[in-house]
Amino acid sequence: MAFCTFSKEYNTTAFTSVENVFIYAYMPEANEKSVKIYLYGLYLCQKSEQFSLKEMAEALGETEKSVADIFKYWEEFGVLDIISEDPFMVNYLPIGYTGAKPRKINAEKYTEFNHSVQKIISGRMISTNEYSEYFKLIEDYGIKQEAMLMIVQYCVDIKGDDIGYKYVSTVAKDFASRGITTPEKVEKELENYIVRSNEITQILSALKQTRRPEIEDVKLFSKWTGEMGFDLSAIIAAASTIKRGSIKKLDELMGELYAGKIFSVKEITEFSKSKKYAFELAAKINKELSVYCEVLDPVVDNYTTRWLSLGFNEDALLLVANYCFKRGRRNLESMDKTLENLHQKGIVDFDSIVEYFKEISKNDEFLRNILEITGQSRRPNEWDRQNLRTWHGWGFTDEMIEKAAVYSTNKSSPIVYMNSILSNWKNKGFFTIEDVEAYSSKNKDTGTKNSSQKNQSFVFSNQRNYTKEELDAIVTDVDDIDI
Repeated sequence: MAFCTFSKEYNTTAFTSVENVFIYAYMPEANEKSVKIYLYGLYLCQKSEQFSLKEMAEALGETEKSVADIFKYWEEFGVLDIISEDPFMVNYLPIGYTGAKPRKINAEKYTEFNHSVQKIISGRMISTNEYSEYFKLIEDYGIKQEAMLMIVQYCVDIKGDDIGYKYVSTVAKDFASRGITTPEKVEKELENYIVRSNEITQILSALKQTRRPEIEDVKLFSKWTGEMGFDLSAIIAAASTIKRGSIKKLDELMGELYAGKIFSVKEITEFSKSKKYAFELAAKINKELSVYCEVLDPVVDNYTTRWLSLGFNEDALLLVANYCFKRGRRNLESMDKTLENLHQKGIVDFDSIVEYFKEISKNDEFLRNILEITGQSRRPNEWDRQNLRTWHGWGFTDEMIEKAAVYSTNKSSPIVYMNSILSNWKNKGFFTIEDVEAYSSKNKDTGTKNSSQKNQSFVFSNQRNYTKEELDAIVTDVDDIDI
């Protein structure tokens, strides 16, 4: 409870302040009921106890709907905000907050129009601001009064007689932008709408929507059937594939189908199945990678669909996802790079990937032994694997590679040194242990060189010296080397 409060008696004898701007600018344009409800609400703002819409309506002898409609009328002037419909709550604003004086109605010019509009929109009272908006549309866009009334009637037919004027304004501006400003042109446009409404109703039904067709729907339908060339059955088939259907989502889908040159019902059905499968697969891959994506569309568009198009099947993709997870590559970008490497090697089906992984595992075990021989205590990396593939490609057996590792023990860069040894052996045609030992025995140094010097002499002996000119000529003759 507040520290200081007014007594009920004080509230009864107190005053309610009304801004002068309300009296001279707003009150002359409103009817008695609107003024009464505005003032009573202003009075309630200064009372400390709670007061509901129902109690206010009873106090004034009005219905709750009537009072609520009046508050909505005043909201359009910007003098208050309706902050909640249930329970109904109103927040009064200082009139100077908007700084706008309502535009006066030209009674002589628009008297008939005003009466006609109010008859069409019979479910609520039309505000001065709403009338002003209609006048502005008529004068700024050159819309005939009869045409404007036809537009209002059409909007009421679609949305009901409690329709907001902003919707009417949007439709009128759309008509005007297409040069539909006369009764004859509006009638022709609405005839087109009536003709198409049955077809559009079928589409909305496929989207599980119960609303009536609107002009915007007609425009989209014309685009799908005219510019894109889809027939009604194809559009309905596409609409049926959307779970939470909206006309906007359908338009996006039709654009996607058009880009993919997918036009028939059969093609659309297959496309839908493929897309559904891609979404389900994307969810499985994310789970395998321990990745959470609230929206899967980007995953499907950027990754899953492309992976499937490269020839990877579900089992292969899930295997690679599991591999990436265990190797710490727990994101879609890393998995994409892994799959790209596999694809470049021509390894896309499940069995070939399994064999490739087995080969990597076997080679890594051998490389760990090589690294241990050379005095290194690290894990094999991709550079080591590439070197091993190169050495095998040169024709060396694992036994020969181990022999080269022995010669490279405790070197500052053992793997680099092994490359030099094996290259030298390859050029000399040494592919067996016997070849190496025979050459070593023949060229054994009986001097005082230490073992390191002997190894160096053995590995690089008989190396030819080249002049700069000779080297330049050799390099010029060599084709580009793929690094």
